[in-house]
Amino acid sequence: MSSVPIVDADAPGTPATGSGPTVLPGPRSPQASDGVPHEGPPSDAGVATVPAVPAAATTTTAPATATDTATDTATDTATATATATDTDTAPTKPGEGVSGDRLAGEVVAGDRAPAAWRRRVERVERLGRAAGTRIVSLVPRLLLAVVAVAVAVGAVMRFATPSHLWLDESLTVAIASRPVPDLLHALRHDGSPPLYYLLLHGWIHVFGDGDVAVRALSGVLSLLTLPLAWLAGRRVGRTAFAAGNGERDAPLWVGVATLLMFACSPYAIRYGSETRMYSLVVLLVLVFGFAAVRALERSTLPRLGTLTLATAALVYTHYWTFLLIFTVAAFLLLQARRRPHYRRVTLRAFAAMAASAALFAPWMPSFLFQMLHTGTPWAPKVQAQVLLDTVFDWAGPQSTGALLGVVLLGGALIGLTARPVGRQELAVRVTGRVPGRYLAAIWLLPLVLAYFVNMFGGSAYAERYTGIALPACLLLASLGIAQLPGAKVRAIVLVVAVFSGLAGGWQLARTERTQAGEIAGRIVALARPGDVVAYCPDQLGPAVHRALVRHGPLTVREIVYADTAGPALVDWVDYADRMQRANGTAFAAEVNGLAGPDHAVLLVRADGYRFLEGACAVLSDQLATLRDRTVQVERRDLYEGASLERFSTLR
Repeated sequence: MSSVPIVDADAPGTPATGSGPTVLPGPRSPQASDGVPHEGPPSDAGVATVPAVPAAATTTTAPATATDTATDTATDTATATATATDTDTAPTKPGEGVSGDRLAGEVVAGDRAPAAWRRRVERVERLGRAAGTRIVSLVPRLLLAVVAVAVAVGAVMRFATPSHLWLDESLTVAIASRPVPDLLHALRHDGSPPLYYLLLHGWIHVFGDGDVAVRALSGVLSLLTLPLAWLAGRRVGRTAFAAGNGERDAPLWVGVATLLMFACSPYAIRYGSETRMYSLVVLLVLVFGFAAVRALERSTLPRLGTLTLATAALVYTHYWTFLLIFTVAAFLLLQARRRPHYRRVTLRAFAAMAASAALFAPWMPSFLFQMLHTGTPWAPKVQAQVLLDTVFDWAGPQSTGALLGVVLLGGALIGLTARPVGRQELAVRVTGRVPGRYLAAIWLLPLVLAYFVNMFGGSAYAERYTGIALPACLLLASLGIAQLPGAKVRAIVLVVAVFSGLAGGWQLARTERTQAGEIAGRIVALARPGDVVAYCPDQLGPAVHRALVRHGPLTVREIVYADTAGPALVDWVDYADRMQRANGTAFAAEVNGLAGPDHAVLLVRADGYRFLEGACAVLSDQLATLRDRTVQVERRDLYEGASLERFSTLR
């Protein structure tokens, strides 16, 4: 199957009709439609040959680039040096000096000039070119060094979090540590697909289940996205240039910008340091994108098979990826209908994606059970502005994220609508350009679908789930940065993005996410063998229980509010109904009876959880009528804050 290039049907030089894809003329040909001379490849219309003219005789010059300026400066310096040297070695007699006008005339005369002067001019030109090359060659080296440092710092941050594991991480490790049959059964009650848990299961078998060890898997997966981000950026840049919507150097600039955006993304740093599947989601979205594009370029069986596997891997990692897959599938069907010459390859790619259903079939019974009984009962409904908030959530904490959020949104807008014209201007088309409008669709449509699912289906809209759309947004913003006029402007914007991203990533990576470690340490210091530790709500159990186990063998008894799964897990099956049926007063009597008169009760408590109303406060107050209450740990304003209360013995 022949290659099918993606072209902009509205770009200058594209025929209005045609039986197949049209190869666009060079977007920077000398006869550009905007009348501005460019340096790109000539169009197929032909270009007249212009005889070479000595540089000194040229009266009309193109606008100087940064490279030209550096070279000219070096040439001027070399000219002065060469002139001084020649004057010292070949002095003239009085009255025989050579005037500037005579020198200019001899240079213009070319072959008619004296041989000595021609040699002098050639020598000056050689020295100038050599000096300019040395100066300009430092620029890519400096850029490479800056990129390397930024990538290295971002990579280190993915492994530098000191926080204890919070609820979701502790649940993930508890499930992944089980034998595979028990692991799969536990996931039916958790509501997640199994791929990441199976990977973590193997990882724990090799590296252990310590906090650093289990988080390292996500860090490694996050680092694997970086070379793919570089390649994806270069491909986007090449597509923009081929469609007439980018400069010749667009592949380099988009590639560098995308690499830096991924390396320094606060979202990528945060979830690269967390034992959850979100780094794997971002990695697989990039793999899926490459597989889809390659299948559209040439629909061979290996490429179609890769697309099938990538699609299956996505849905086995997180169910939100269905939204991305539906978006791409709808786009393929639309292209098959609108462009007959694309119909064959687009329908083949669609069929390859649909074939992933056969690979998902073994998990379908568990998936249907989860859809009917688990869901996300903890999630409230969101407002439409969440689509804008998502970008600023990706950008990190408010103190630094606002600046990076503006860069992302501004870059995305430019990448969607603009193309460079000359060296100082951008031409804007409000309907969008290739490939910007494709990236914008893949970024926004899945999030819009997620919003409607939240509004009408009750599923959660959480920032951590939105990694399905992050790659497209970062690629589009990187394309916009590459469209900015002038290398200095692009570099400044990238520096701002890098520093604000790393600052936000540092805050997220170094922030304690839970009080589980603090509470567990206090329990170990206070509790005597046989004392009772009660958790209300049950969602506080996994993190504190794991922290207690890390201290050594348990000597306390643990009981969880309205949950028989034990403190290590949370049973999400019919969660809302179960919590609403539970009774704080009845649970207080159960805890008091379990402790008996000789043992104290330690209550790990947090109010404000959905569906529990004031149940935990009722539990605490009821216990306080039976025993003396003292607060041992105050609840702090953390992502997962909680308090610890001790209720004394009855004797």
